[in-house]
Amino acid sequence: MGKMLEPFSTGPVAMSVVRFGDSDLAKILRGVMVIVAAGLMILPAYLNYEIWKTGFNPVVSTAISLQLFAIGIVLFILAVGKERLAPKSQPQ
Repeated sequence: MGKMLEPFSTGPVAMSVVRFGDSDLAKILRGVMVIVAAGLMILPAYLNYEIWKTGFNPVVSTAISLQLFAIGIVLFILAVGKERLAPKSQPQ
């Protein structure tokens, strides 16, 4: 038959593998995503006011604001991680 492969990598090769989640680039990207998400959660209130002043239908300006706010919340959850947002279960 053939030679069986080991299921896990061991030795110096496994020690040199760096996960993307632990790298400096991942931390920088996560920080940028949090800033963009915060902007998308705060900016729609101002945009709603400005769009409404220009003569758009109030329903349209509110819909645009709500969509931007929802995108901001989704980006924030992706950046922070749902594990950090979940309630901690306490032992009894």
